Amino acid sequence: MKYNLTPLIVLTITVIGLAGIVTTLRAQAQVSQPDPAVESVAVTVTAPTTEVEQQSCVTADCHANVKRHNVLHGPVNVNACDACHTLTDAKTHSYIPAREKADACTFCHVIDTQGATTLHEPVTERDCTSCHDPHGGFDRGFLKGESMSELCATCHQDVVDDKLFVHGPVAAGACTMCHEPHASKNPKLLVETGRDLCIGCHSEMQQQLADVSFVHEPARKDCLACHDPHASDQPMMVKQPTVELCTTCHEQVKEAVSQATHKHSAVTQDRGCVNCHTPHGGDLAKLLKDTPIDLCLTCHDRSITAEDGRIINSVTELADPRLIKHGPIKDGSCGGCHNVHGSDSAKLLVRDYPETFYEPFDLNSYDLCFSCHDQQLVLTPNARGLTGFRNGNQNLHYLHVNKDPRGRTCRACHNVHASSLPLHLRESVPYGKWELPINYRQTDAGGSCAPGCHKPKAYDRDKPVDYKPKSP
Repeated sequence: MKYNLTPLIVLTITVIGLAGIVTTLRAQAQVSQPDPAVESVAVTVTAPTTEVEQQSCVTADCHANVKRHNVLHGPVNVNACDACHTLTDAKTHSYIPAREKADACTFCHVIDTQGATTLHEPVTERDCTSCHDPHGGFDRGFLKGESMSELCATCHQDVVDDKLFVHGPVAAGACTMCHEPHASKNPKLLVETGRDLCIGCHSEMQQQLADVSFVHEPARKDCLACHDPHASDQPMMVKQPTVELCTTCHEQVKEAVSQATHKHSAVTQDRGCVNCHTPHGGDLAKLLKDTPIDLCLTCHDRSITAEDGRIINSVTELADPRLIKHGPIKDGSCGGCHNVHGSDSAKLLVRDYPETFYEPFDLNSYDLCFSCHDQQLVLTPNARGLTGFRNGNQNLHYLHVNKDPRGRTCRACHNVHASSLPLHLRESVPYGKWELPINYRQTDAGGSCAPGCHKPKAYDRDKPVDYKPKSP
């Protein structure tokens, strides 16, 4: 349909890239949906001074942007401008809203707030057009901007900032995956609360936690205790570096590690706590990723150079089925002797234990061993019934250990983890650069050894070997 405008409309068209201004007069204009390419053309027209038909409101010259959307609002699409605008003065081409604020929208659209305890502020202010363009938008919601995230960011600028990792729905601009846009019965307009919100997408985690024996309390109740739902500088969207995050609840561990003279590097470095613990749930107590021995061997299956240059030897003997295991190892517990987080004793031991071959006797030096074994082993010279390592009634533990200054420590004869010999006896013992042989041989009532530290000697519990000096 064509229509005439009186007086003639004078159009001044400035075209980008042209050297000059082209002026032309147009007496007629045909109604059509404007081409987006018109964005590069600046148009000046004289407003009508008489009432015009609504079909003529949107042209290439007048209100061109009203229909420049992917999706048009129904009244706009059918040129029903008077559904929202009321003419007040044709001579001045003046209009007022047909209804005030939200009434213009709720006349057709119903916002369900029943049972809601939280309203979005624009809803409270009855200001629908702060989020919605009344003419159209990039989707059926007629939201302002090019995306949901662009719209929300006009008020919520601090959601992402310049953080390294962005949650998928946030990165995709799908804010309404987690938040109701108008009203909700939950805080922060959330569609669900606690873990229920997260497992709506993370269904594999829901299944994983349903199948395990132990579930981490935050994973049971509220994932947001550990994870930031929008963005984070940490992988997996956790709120803080792992150790800092875990110790916000596990204060005793934090205290133990911070005060320990020797700190376990698995706790303080790399991924920290999750090197050994699963953060969500598992089938082992204390949320361990594996049985203690297998877990320890993920690192200690090879020699490790410590920060101070010390070489920490591998302990592959822990998993060798051919060897006889020390009690705690047999029970599968490295923690029987080692404090897995940190300790004031060397090698993370829970109590003191001599590191050298020779040691002046001090009962406190053997505090670790005597947390299980009877200390009378090294205090009683004669010990029938106390130990099998005796020559008749003579206690050979006492003989070897209870000396000053060159008492033999437990490590001189015993391997603390595992051995191919009974009683965890060593085949050889490190003595500086030399592997000092022991050459132990067991008998029914005793045994013998032929180490490099003395001549071959034997012992017998029933028929003691006589080592008294022979008379000249």
